[in-house]
Amino acid sequence: MACILIAGGNGLVGQRLTQVLQTAGHEVRWLVRNPNGHEQVRTFAWNPERHELPKEALNEIDAIISLAGAPIAGSRWTTGYKRKILQSRLDAAQTLIHALNNQSNRVSCVISASAIGFYGSRGNEILDEHSKMGVGFLSETTAAWESAYESCPVRHVTIRIGIVLSRNGGALPKLEAPLQAGIASILGQGNQVMSWIHIDDLCALFLHALSKNSTTGIYNGVAPHPVEQRVFMRTLRRIVNPISLLLPAPAFVLRIILGEQAVLVLDSTFVSCDRILSEGFQFKFPILTDALKDLYGKN
Repeated sequence: MACILIAGGNGLVGQRLTQVLQTAGHEVRWLVRNPNGHEQVRTFAWNPERHELPKEALNEIDAIISLAGAPIAGSRWTTGYKRKILQSRLDAAQTLIHALNNQSNRVSCVISASAIGFYGSRGNEILDEHSKMGVGFLSETTAAWESAYESCPVRHVTIRIGIVLSRNGGALPKLEAPLQAGIASILGQGNQVMSWIHIDDLCALFLHALSKNSTTGIYNGVAPHPVEQRVFMRTLRRIVNPISLLLPAPAFVLRIILGEQAVLVLDSTFVSCDRILSEGFQFKFPILTDALKDLYGKN
């Protein structure tokens, strides 16, 4: 089994991915900016801003998974925070690539996260890995992020991740919270397409990329059946609180409240996962209803 170093392992995806990898028999180590001493695995502190990576961090490592970067929805998109979102990703990539090129190591594979924000808002256009880059901050950020790994000296896989469904963080708890208070919100017109993925399927996709040497290049990390936002909310409502009220949240109000960040809930991105399916990957939760029922423990 492999020894895997996860940069940003203490985040939402990193923690669940660690459990999945350990269950599969792999050893996992983390790179984090600020270790708290309570991490579940051996952890190394690094400083990507200064391009500082402990030499011992690469000892015995067979593969690296990079999830590092400031949260996209971590703060209002001021000019300064937008710069942080981009620069934190570039710094992480440059630090890892420099270490691989200049330190003795046995790393044979790097898997880096990206995002379907690369495609921008494209209505109902079906988008695959060959689709052109969109426009806007998210598209520009993800394009630069991906380009930073172009000089990777070993097999490299990029996973453009969609909306990750988990009860422990990300978009789902934010969508669920109003339901618990008796209100379900249709955001904007509600016809924007949400390309989502159950967190366990995303972790399985990372595991697939690690174990299959023929897997290389860019893959979309989304489930096979994207849905419109109003369909998503109606499905979530049936599972969480069927008697809640279904009310609209107009786009102009969301833009006033969220500013430029409103694109995160108003953009429409219909993303295909046909490439990973063609390699024999099987989703455990291809249908939204099944994914949500699993997450909420409903039969």
